[in-house]
Amino acid sequence: MAKIHLKMVTGEVFTISEAFHGRSGQMPDRQTAEIQMSFILGRYNAINTDQGKTLNTNQIVYEWVEE
Repeated sequence: MAKIHLKMVTGEVFTISEAFHGRSGQMPDRQTAEIQMSFILGRYNAINTDQGKTLNTNQIVYEWVEE
């Protein structure tokens, strides 16, 4: 299972393990997660994380995928 990691301007890191754009459920592989990740900054103003926080996408400094 792949997860998207988001580093915020505050230094905090959050994860997203569920697909959110055009799909649902866990992201089974890196390719699926990278496709989902490509929509975060371009199409969303805010996004929910596994930690239960809703993040303002303008505050994301860096994003990456880990399996």
